[in-house]
Amino acid sequence: MTCHTHSLKVLAAHLLGLGALVATPAYATTINNVLTVDGTATTTTTNTFGPSTNDAYISGSASSGAFFSGNYADASAWGNAYGTYRAAASGSGVFSSSSHFHRTVTLNNNNGYATDYTLNFFIYYGSLSANNNGVAGTGYGSYDLVIKMNGVNTLFSSMAKVDSDGVLTRGGTELNGASLSGGNYSWGGTNVSLNLGSLGINQSLTIDFDLVSTAYGNFATGTSCGGGYGNTDVPALMSASTGYGGSCTGSIYASLGDPNDFAENGQLNPPVNIIGNRSSTVPVPGTLALLGAGLLGLGLNARRSRR
Repeated sequence: MTCHTHSLKVLAAHLLGLGALVATPAYATTINNVLTVDGTATTTTTNTFGPSTNDAYISGSASSGAFFSGNYADASAWGNAYGTYRAAASGSGVFSSSSHFHRTVTLNNNNGYATDYTLNFFIYYGSLSANNNGVAGTGYGSYDLVIKMNGVNTLFSSMAKVDSDGVLTRGGTELNGASLSGGNYSWGGTNVSLNLGSLGINQSLTIDFDLVSTAYGNFATGTSCGGGYGNTDVPALMSASTGYGGSCTGSIYASLGDPNDFAENGQLNPPVNIIGNRSSTVPVPGTLALLGAGLLGLGLNARRSRR
């Protein structure tokens, strides 16, 4: 009875050691980033920015037309290796603008054992606005966010488009607190956690994060807005005879991401992070050795008890 009890203690000790290793977090993972931004702003002319790359921080912007001439377009995007990002587009009158932020993350498992990975990220609050301001014409604002693994598997997607008639089109995951009021659509911050699966020793994967914001408008210029400067999304057009408030046109705005560009110096709580833990689903050589040692100890003790 004593030998049998002792052998069980030996096995239990080995299994406890095995469990401790399974719970050990992964610290030897290598993460590499490639960041790009690009965009266009078009009225009577087309201005572009990007693509550009930098390991730490990237940004770009473009504009076209004159703000008080009626036809104006603007696009901007930025991001950094900590995970902060933004893409925004806007305009008034007759225009089109688009901004694109792209981040590719390469994840290498250098831990010496199979590792399970989880991607956690934060989707910033943002808004879409599409208003004709009482003039003829149409326009829309939209965002499209897609995260893929290894260029094929879509891990997450969310899109929304609102037009100047107040019609909303949505797809993928709806963001927290999303609401529509007239031609204005907004949402709150959303935390997302995605299982990336298990990587064996020295295996790798890639994650592509794409965010596109678009604004398009084809509006006439009118005098029926009636609010003047400050009561429409776009200030009234400037003219020598009427000054502010004389005429107006439709306007579009679309944005998603960090609105204050905190990315440049990093953040204490990065909006994107990847967590790795020793895989609990696939035994690796080290764990098999421990299990074998425990069984061997049990067998030896059992053999001594029979003598």
